[in-house]
Amino acid sequence: MTLLRPSPRLIEAGQIPDYPLDPNQRLTTHFFMAWHHDRWLNSRFRLSAPPDVRGLAFDLFCLSQKQTPVGTLPDDDVQLAALLMLDLKAWQSYRARDWSPLYKWVPCQCDGEVRLMHGVVVEIILESLSLREKRRVEGEAGRRRKRLARLPDQILEAGGTRKMAAASGRILSRAQDTDRDKTEQSSGTTGTGGETAGVAG
Repeated sequence: MTLLRPSPRLIEAGQIPDYPLDPNQRLTTHFFMAWHHDRWLNSRFRLSAPPDVRGLAFDLFCLSQKQTPVGTLPDDDVQLAALLMLDLKAWQSYRARDWSPLYKWVPCQCDGEVRLMHGVVVEIILESLSLREKRRVEGEAGRRRKRLARLPDQILEAGGTRKMAAASGRILSRAQDTDRDKTEQSSGTTGTGGETAGVAG
C-alpha cells in the first residue's frame, strides 16, 4: 500500500504569513538551543503523541536551528525525510498521522519561498538573537572601558598634566554610565516566558 500525506490544504498566497525574522538572519555560531523542559513535559503534544513521534519532533526542532532562514523547515517530504534519515514512505506515514512530528508547524512566506515555521521555535530564535546582541554590547563596552582606563596613565606618560589625566577619568565615569544603560536596554528584548503554552502546544 502506498502511503501518502493527506491532500494539501489549499491556501491563498495572501493568507500565508510572512516569516517574522529576517530571511537573511544567520546564527553562524549557534550550537546551543534554549529548551524549557517544563513547557515540553507538560505540553499537550508530549502527553498525547507516541514516543517515536516525539523523538522525531524534537529532531525537527533541532534541525530547524541550522536551516535557512534559521528556525524554519522545508515544506517538502523528500527533504524532510532526508533530514530525519528516514525512508520517504516512512516519513509520509508519520506526517499523515493525527499526532504528526510536524504538529503546529505552519506554512510561512520566506522571501518568496513557502516553508514551515513553529511559534515556539521563533521564540527560541528571538531569545538567541537577544542573547547574542547582549553579548555584543557587553563586549564592546568592556573593550571601551579598558581603553579609557589606560587613558590617564597614557596622558601622563605623554607629558600631560595631572589635571588632564583627572579630566579623562571623568570621561571614563560618564562612559561607564552610558555603557550600563546600553546593556540594560539590550537585556530587555524578547525572551521566552514560562507562561506561554507548551513547547509543542
